[in-house]
Amino acid sequence: MSIITPMDSNVLGLIISYAFLGVVIAFGIFLKNRFGISSESMRKIIHIGASNWWFLNLHCFTSLGWAVVGPICFIVVNALFTMFDWGRRLGLDDRKRNRGLVYFPITLLVVTIGMYREAFTPLETTIAILVMGWGDGLAAMVGSKWGRKKIGKLDKSYVGCLTMGIVSFIVAASALASGSSLSTGMILLASFLVGVVALLVEATTPWGLDNITVPLATLFVLRFFR
Repeated sequence: MSIITPMDSNVLGLIISYAFLGVVIAFGIFLKNRFGISSESMRKIIHIGASNWWFLNLHCFTSLGWAVVGPICFIVVNALFTMFDWGRRLGLDDRKRNRGLVYFPITLLVVTIGMYREAFTPLETTIAILVMGWGDGLAAMVGSKWGRKKIGKLDKSYVGCLTMGIVSFIVAASALASGSSLSTGMILLASFLVGVVALLVEATTPWGLDNITVPLATLFVLRFFR
């Protein structure tokens, strides 16, 4: 018989959430100070790490009211962080790109509400968040290092967007293979479409809004494979 009550689980989830994100941010700062990684790489390492908070959301919280506390706090803190340009003290000196720090928790909030209202399944939301976290994070890091050829007037490279598509395919295929009842052929088809759509949306969305558009587009694709 469990001695942990639902409230204990939720409070513990919040404590772990804040501690986890603190470690992720500290790790990014450490890499920048110790190894001199770029501000963009630091931002995306934090972005990738923060996306894994979703697993805490799935396993620690028992109601919508508790689950949205973290994203709402992150929206407020990150908005202040960007508004007052506190990022310069941490080496995040591109204020325009720092806006993505606000858009990402907005997406977490929207997706969390959608999951608890049963508009999306836990599997769909997990794929959408990890596509955004790992796909976009690695795409930016690869693109900033090797992406010489840009797409139109957007600050997006062909190699970065290709990375987005490949990582999104791998994320979707891995999650669907382990958590769905789809056949192998349907898993490959769904994952391919997720990868293609993520690539196209990433390549065409300006102003850091891909932190919102990519997860929502991923959820739209996955609805056809329920």
